[in-house]
Amino acid sequence: MAAPLYGVIGFPVKHSLSPAMFAAAFWEYNMNATYEKFEVAPDALGDFLADARRRPISGLSVTIPHKTAVMDYLDSVDTHASVIGAVNTVVNKKGKLKGYNTDWTGAQRAIEDVMELKDKDVLVLGAGGAAAAIIYACGNAGARVTILNRTLDKAQELAERFGGGIKVGLLSDILQYRANLLIHTTSIGMGPDAERSLVPVEFFRKGLIVFDIVYTPLENRLVREARRAGCRVIPGYKMLLYQGEKQFELWFKKKPRTDKMEEALLRELVALDR
Repeated sequence: MAAPLYGVIGFPVKHSLSPAMFAAAFWEYNMNATYEKFEVAPDALGDFLADARRRPISGLSVTIPHKTAVMDYLDSVDTHASVIGAVNTVVNKKGKLKGYNTDWTGAQRAIEDVMELKDKDVLVLGAGGAAAAIIYACGNAGARVTILNRTLDKAQELAERFGGGIKVGLLSDILQYRANLLIHTTSIGMGPDAERSLVPVEFFRKGLIVFDIVYTPLENRLVREARRAGCRVIPGYKMLLYQGEKQFELWFKKKPRTDKMEEALLRELVALDR
């Protein structure tokens, strides 16, 4: 019997670190399963998923740019993913594809490693797909959320998706705001952009907790300046790690050795930083 097949779909997908994480989890359980990268262009998504039912591919991680589009090709979507408006996990059960979102649980777990969210003030920078999952997580945990974006209309649209209570503002006005937790969700600071930051150094203060979901490089300008100011920093890779942990649980109905997944992930990230 062929080994059960899992994988990640995206476009591009060569940068994905998920294979290293899941290979470590499979190794610890001595599992006869494989996890591959599938580069799928947007116009080929429907055909790929139809083929995934037949092969079959037992489960998929879904990354940019497919997290919203994939919903049109699934048989069902869980409530959390429906509200967030994005799917990052697919489970194939006897040819029926169900979509889930584990980004929000990954974000909540990463944050709650270091602080309780209930009744805290959270400032979210950006209004894209990652922001949606994070805002959902913070709201679910009872935090007060303000979205700052370069344009108000997109921030307002996102706030309305989750009902009342979420405030919005302009990124250019960030120095007018105070929060217990700052979460940066844009791609600024990633890779060759590592020395760019949307946050003026004057914003940072001792006692502020900072979560930049960018994890390549491990330390960019935003993270470096936050640490110098005495802020506590949540590593960006933690969200990736914990959403992967939840994916494993959905696929296999048991918990992985998350410590081993983290070791594998950090090895990859350190190698990329060299």
